[in-house]
Amino acid sequence: MTNNNYGKYWYFRNATDEDSDTDMATSIMLPVENIVSMIPTSTTMLRIYFEKATHGTPAYESQTTGLHGFVDLVIPAGKIKDTIKDLVALMNAGPRQSDGVTVIADDSTTDYDNTTRQAVYFSHITDCGTIRAR
Repeated sequence: MTNNNYGKYWYFRNATDEDSDTDMATSIMLPVENIVSMIPTSTTMLRIYFEKATHGTPAYESQTTGLHGFVDLVIPAGKIKDTIKDLVALMNAGPRQSDGVTVIADDSTTDYDNTTRQAVYFSHITDCGTIRAR
């Protein structure tokens, strides 16, 4: 069986200004093959777990335990299942096209030169919440 996820990456960012995007607490790009599970944590929150993204504990996570990192995504009530289905379809899509990077949630609306732009979200996602690399 062919692994369609080779070379595919998902990108997440919760910083609204690129100037504030300074560490793994504000943005992360993950290999799709490292996704472990997707679990709703409320009627409007989906948590995507992934294999540990760091070899050590990041300084801002010194009290965090566990083997998996996660990204929380805000989704309108009633759209969690549809969003999971869309994400799984994206994971299972044929071999990657272009650069292999798909932006899943990018809250940034201010670029480094202070120009503004629209935030970018996949499917029904409306906001990128907490990012934990471990």
